[in-house]
Amino acid sequence: MFTCKDLCLQCIKKVGVRHCIAKYTENKLINSMNFQNYTVSTFRNLSIIPDGNFIKDISMDSYKPKHHPGRMDNKVITLPDTFLKAVLKALEDYPIKAVVESGNKLTRHLKGRHPLMEKDVFQLTVNKIQNNLHQRHENIVLKDKVDEQKFEKMINDKLYNILKKKVYNWKPIKYDIYTSLAYLLGRAPAEYAVLTKIFSEIVNRDKEFTPKSLFDFGSGVGTVTWAANTFWKKHIFEYFNVDVSADINDLAQILLQGGKGTGNIVKGTFYRQFLPATNTKYDLVVSSYSLMELPSAESRLEAVLNLWNKTDQYLVIVEQGTNAGFKVINEARDFILGVDKESNKSHVFSPCPHDSMCPRFLANDGTPCNFSVRYWTMPIGSKPQLLTEKYSYVVLKKGLRNNDVKWPRIVRAPLVRPRHTICRMCTANGQLREATLTLRKHGKTIYHCVRSSKWGDLLPVTLEDEKSAAVPENSDTRDSNNIDMKKN
Repeated sequence: MFTCKDLCLQCIKKVGVRHCIAKYTENKLINSMNFQNYTVSTFRNLSIIPDGNFIKDISMDSYKPKHHPGRMDNKVITLPDTFLKAVLKALEDYPIKAVVESGNKLTRHLKGRHPLMEKDVFQLTVNKIQNNLHQRHENIVLKDKVDEQKFEKMINDKLYNILKKKVYNWKPIKYDIYTSLAYLLGRAPAEYAVLTKIFSEIVNRDKEFTPKSLFDFGSGVGTVTWAANTFWKKHIFEYFNVDVSADINDLAQILLQGGKGTGNIVKGTFYRQFLPATNTKYDLVVSSYSLMELPSAESRLEAVLNLWNKTDQYLVIVEQGTNAGFKVINEARDFILGVDKESNKSHVFSPCPHDSMCPRFLANDGTPCNFSVRYWTMPIGSKPQLLTEKYSYVVLKKGLRNNDVKWPRIVRAPLVRPRHTICRMCTANGQLREATLTLRKHGKTIYHCVRSSKWGDLLPVTLEDEKSAAVPENSDTRDSNNIDMKKN
C-alpha cells in the first residue's frame, strides 16, 4: 500500500522502492495533463519573446548577440599539466601501452553498463519466458520421468540462453591498483571535461557561490577535486572523498601529491571507504559516475537521499549519456523533487528550466536527455585525440527557484540553414518545443543569438503560444511547424 503522496525513505522501506516509484510516476502523469490521452498535431502560432534584460544589454553594447548570457563554455577541455605530470610519475613502474589498452577496454565496458535488474522484475521476466517456452512445446508427449527430466533440461537450457541475451549481466567492478590505473587513463580526461563544464555553469550563473567544502561520493581518481580546483581552489578548505576501493583512494592521493606518494596527507583532504554517519553539511556534494555501480534502485535512492541531506546548497549527479545513465539520473531527480515537494525545499538548477516530470522521459522514445563536451585525451602511450563525451546530469539546488532563470534549454544541436535556424528546446512549462527562427520574422538580435547557440545552451527568450506543445524525438518535421498536443 502506498502510504503517502510523494516518495520518501519510510515508504521505500515499508513497501519497496519499485512500488513507490511506480505509484509516484503514476501520480505525476495524472497531474501532468493526462499525457497518455493526448496525441501530437502541428501548429504555427509560436511567439518568441526576448528577455528584457538581454535586449537592454544588447542595446547598451554590453555584449554581442553571439555572446549572450545563456551561452555555456563550449571550448575543448584539456587536463591540467600538473595532473598529466603526476600521472606520468605514477605510471613509471607499469607498462604504459598495456595500461592504455586496458583503459580503453574498461571505458567501452562502462559505456555499455546497465543497472542491475531488480529481483522482482527478474523473476517476472523468468516466469514469462518459461510460460512461453512451455506453451511452444505443449504438444510434446512425455512418457516417463526420463522424458520429463530431458524436457525440463531443454526448457532450462533455452531459458538460460534467452536470459543471456535479454538480461544484462551486472557485476561489481573491483578496482585494484592496476584497474585503477586503467580507469585513470581511460576515463579521467572525459570525466574532468564533463565536470569542468558543469561547474563552469554554476560559476557563471551563481556568481555568489563560493564553496568552502566539497563532498565527493564515488571519488575514484579525484577528477571532481581537480575540476573544482579549476574554479574554487582558493575557497575550498575541505575535500571529503568516499570510494569503496582503498587502492583507488591511494592513487587519487598520490596524484594530488604530484605522482609520488609522500606518506603525508594533503591538507584538508580526507578519504573514506564508506559514507560517514555524521550529519556534517557540505556546500557542494557530487556523485560522478557512481550510482550505476550500486546494486539496486533502493540502494541508489538511499545514497541520493543521504547525499541530499549532506549538502547545504548544490547536489551534482552525473552519469553516462546513455539511456541507462539517463534513467538513473531521472530516477534521482524525481525522487529528490518528490521528497521535498510539500516543503518546496529544492529545485533543478540545471539542465531543466522546470521541476515537472522530464518530457524526454515521458516521450519514452528511446532517446536520452544528454549533452556533450569535447576534450583531449592524455598524450600518454599514444597520440592525443580530440573526442566527444556524452553525459546525462542534474544539478539540484536547495531553496526556491526565485532567482534562477527559466530560459529554455537547447536539447539538441540547432540546425543552421541559409535563411533559418531550427531549434529544439526544453521549456519552463516542462515541454519539448521546436521552433524555426528567421531574420524577417524574429528580428536580427534573436536570429543571430540562436544561430550562434550550441547544444546545451540556454536561450534568453520566453516561448508562448495558444496551445501547449510537445515534440517526439523521432519526428521528421524539420520546417516551421511546431508541435502541439490535442486530446484523442
